[in-house]
Amino acid sequence: MVAYKNFWSLNTDEAVVTGILRENTSKETDVLMPINAQMKDIDLILMNFKNKKIITIQVKGSKAYEPKKNEVKKYGEGSTGWFFLKKDIIHRSNADYFIFLVYVISENSKNGRRYIEPHTITIPTNKLKEFCLKYKKPHPDRYSFYFWVNPKKKIAFDWRDEQYDLTPYLDKKGFEELNKILYKK
Repeated sequence: MVAYKNFWSLNTDEAVVTGILRENTSKETDVLMPINAQMKDIDLILMNFKNKKIITIQVKGSKAYEPKKNEVKKYGEGSTGWFFLKKDIIHRSNADYFIFLVYVISENSKNGRRYIEPHTITIPTNKLKEFCLKYKKPHPDRYSFYFWVNPKKKIAFDWRDEQYDLTPYLDKKGFEELNKILYKK
């Protein structure tokens, strides 16, 4: 008899990203979760069932951070997601993409109510490796990312260490490349 552990459950960030991916891919694409415990770097799999194209994804989430007044003054509306990852997680990753989930605290201008809205930064793993080598300073064996998302201007950037633009990877823009790969014939 074989004993099984329940290590197949989605964490909250993976569940949120799954919903966002479902909204941003066609009906022929589904989001799958690997059940092989040896696939530690892969959180989700996108598969186009019509043409059998597959994309592997690693999901990283941040809690919502209240933006500081000096940050808002410097960067505009929005807020930061903070990610502190071991260098190995990025440089040895087998995933095709990393999806960073940033929760931005926003305010309704009509009624003043505040709410949290999820935003994604979808980066090909090879591009993330390039960014790390070019812009990041290890602390000592980890990289620290401060991803600022301004939902009104639809811009994103990392302002930790050396600032670089992430706007091409933000929300729907970030899914454009995924969809191109999934729908190639």
